[in-house]
Amino acid sequence: MHTDHLILPLFLLASGLSAGLAAQSDIVLRKDGAKMRGVEVTEFKFEAVVAKKGDEETRVPGHMVFAVEWGGLPESFTIARAALDRGDYETATQLFGEAAEKAERPLVKADAEFFQVKAAVAAIGADKGAAETAAERARAWVTANADHWRLPEAMLLLGRALRLAVKGDDAAQVLRDLDNRAINEGFGAVWSARAKYELALTLAANGKPGEARTQFQAANSAADTALATKSPDEAELNNIKILARIGEGETFLTEKDYRRAESYFHGLTTSPEQGLAAAAWAGEGEAVFLGAAGKDNPGELRRAQLALAQGVVLDSTSGEASAKANYYLGRCQLELGQEREGDGFKARANSYFQIVVQSYPKSRWADEAKAALQQ
Repeated sequence: MHTDHLILPLFLLASGLSAGLAAQSDIVLRKDGAKMRGVEVTEFKFEAVVAKKGDEETRVPGHMVFAVEWGGLPESFTIARAALDRGDYETATQLFGEAAEKAERPLVKADAEFFQVKAAVAAIGADKGAAETAAERARAWVTANADHWRLPEAMLLLGRALRLAVKGDDAAQVLRDLDNRAINEGFGAVWSARAKYELALTLAANGKPGEARTQFQAANSAADTALATKSPDEAELNNIKILARIGEGETFLTEKDYRRAESYFHGLTTSPEQGLAAAAWAGEGEAVFLGAAGKDNPGELRRAQLALAQGVVLDSTSGEASAKANYYLGRCQLELGQEREGDGFKARANSYFQIVVQSYPKSRWADEAKAALQQ
């Protein structure tokens, strides 16, 4: 008996069963800590995430969902997530693209494409061309997934990519839209804080320090509002508060009002929050250095060194304060020069820059330190 004609239907049936079993191994993690295991997520929208288990269907409001873990993922998706987590953003971007092509389920495909955008934005650095490409990808995803659960984050990434592509007005429009929708459509107070902080960075980059200062203050207040209720984003919100207050001080540096910047940062150095105090000392040291640079004023440069060293000592969390402080400690060495620091002044300066490059490669000060090493 010829059985060849049965092979294809049996193969398709087996594939269908395999895909079905994979889908039914999804996990929905709720913000209250509950987990829905062995389900098939059929809708992944901000309004609600819908999951089926047998004939039973459950709808979870989007604001109650913490995460979804997909079953039966393409291997490239899993490897890409690992690359993203370790900061290998270029590899992650490529692998998420492969995962999107291999994904059999539309929801998994959309998620792979989202994470490709996220990795591409993280990989931008100072590459304007890469920023423009990432922004195009982000905008395409937002357009194609207008009611997706990940829409708020995708809009934030789009705004960031546009800022880094030096398209400040477009970035500001996207971020203001996100902020309005966070309030009016129930995305959550945390998204308002995120949008306001990202908008403040955009305004600062767009040469509008006064508007940026107001926006940093608004971001700080929005983070306080979000912290008024218990949130799994508490650590991030507290970090936004620190970054917003430091960003506010940096607007004075942009205006070259170094004395006012120094006074502002000094007022934060006594904060009981060690992370804020560390960042404030680093900010004060930066302000003192910038006010003294090029003026043959070794006394002020020594004062800058003391403040910067305090920033390094107190920074035990993010590393951003240490990165800034080490960079400016190197600048101080160069400014003091051979006459005051001896023949090894440049080697000591380079050692500070090397610390930034090697220990804080993701910091915005890493590119500055690399440039200093090449001089």
